[in-house]
Amino acid sequence: MNISDLTSELIDWRFKAFPIRDKAPAISEVPDLGWDAFTDFALPVLVLKDSAIQHNIDLMGSFCRNHGVSLAPHAKTPLSPQIALRQLAAGAWGLSVATIHHARVMRAMGVTRILLANQLLEKHPLEWIAGEMLADSLFDFTCLVDSQRGVDVMEGHLRSSGVTTASRKLRVLLEMGVAGGRTGCRSINEALDLAKRVLASPYLELAGVETYENVFDLGKFAESLRDVDRLLDVVRELVMRLDGDGCFAHLDEVIVSAGGSIYFDRVVERLTGWTLSKPVRVVLRSGSYVTQDAVNYGELSPLGGRRTSGEPLRQALELWTTVVSRPERGLIVLGFGKRDVAHDRGVPIPFAVRKGDRPVESSETLSVISLNDHHARCLIAQDQSLEVGDLVGLHVSHPCTTFDNWRLIPLVDDEYHVLEAIRSYL
Repeated sequence: MNISDLTSELIDWRFKAFPIRDKAPAISEVPDLGWDAFTDFALPVLVLKDSAIQHNIDLMGSFCRNHGVSLAPHAKTPLSPQIALRQLAAGAWGLSVATIHHARVMRAMGVTRILLANQLLEKHPLEWIAGEMLADSLFDFTCLVDSQRGVDVMEGHLRSSGVTTASRKLRVLLEMGVAGGRTGCRSINEALDLAKRVLASPYLELAGVETYENVFDLGKFAESLRDVDRLLDVVRELVMRLDGDGCFAHLDEVIVSAGGSIYFDRVVERLTGWTLSKPVRVVLRSGSYVTQDAVNYGELSPLGGRRTSGEPLRQALELWTTVVSRPERGLIVLGFGKRDVAHDRGVPIPFAVRKGDRPVESSETLSVISLNDHHARCLIAQDQSLEVGDLVGLHVSHPCTTFDNWRLIPLVDDEYHVLEAIRSYL
């Protein structure tokens, strides 16, 4: 597959909200159709603001360059090759993914550097990776290990795939975790023993160390910041111990990777400034920054609510819907629900209205109080002049699980003219 294969797909009944046409257009035709998100689409419709996405890509790229770190954005957030290619074009070192499905999507688009931020223990996915590695010497793939049993399982599958010491080894990062968290070694000694096992493997190559730090309670943020720093300090000590033991002698550079979309400033603070025997590449894996959100990331990101200066990341996702009923004083019902937008980290937040064909107006007087599958109950000031048929725009509370609900999304300019259609493969 390449980008032309993707954009040749027809926009038909499979893609919700898109205009109903006797002859289904191809995705590639969208820039020339003159569509308007408000007047041509069925509502609700999720839109992506082009200016906000580019602003976020540029801002995160500048952050990484200014701090001397690399970026492998977590492509799982939108799982869109079109967005991922924009990130790579802006200088991303590679792409992070969470599953073999994500890896296959990005590999189909020709992506040559993929970091699977997860364990890979299944036979057929490992066979596929081995085949890609043997067929393409430029394909740079790395995944995680956190146990000697996991190494045993991987070696067994790779052995049956024909990967030997005479061919390319599969690069792995030791994963460091915390008690009560997700995957990862629970102590430095455990990780050191695992490193020895990997170094003895004819199928695996130790490439560095990884962690995922967003496993602490966001409701106790000050405490979580301290927990994050402690975890990153453990990672730093582990890397130094490994280097002192000669575990990186075979490498040109050591990879140290961490950084979701909330604590990447702590990663920069704790995991840069190395003096090892080999150069160190610090790789951030932030993903949600590309669209941002109105709750956790918007409030807690170091380029959002925690920034001390400069421009913030912008919210690129907007859900627009219709007022379908005003059945009581102080209450309206909106025509969207759980099947349209994230609700795992809070309900969407109204930010704007459009009355009739008038321009969009900002509004902070509405508040969503509950969601059904396809309806939302929303409080409204009794004297606010918003009627049935008017439109309400909402920012999302979690980008990842919002993308889950949309396979094709209009990319719009600031006047909501449709520029193109963004395909997601979640």
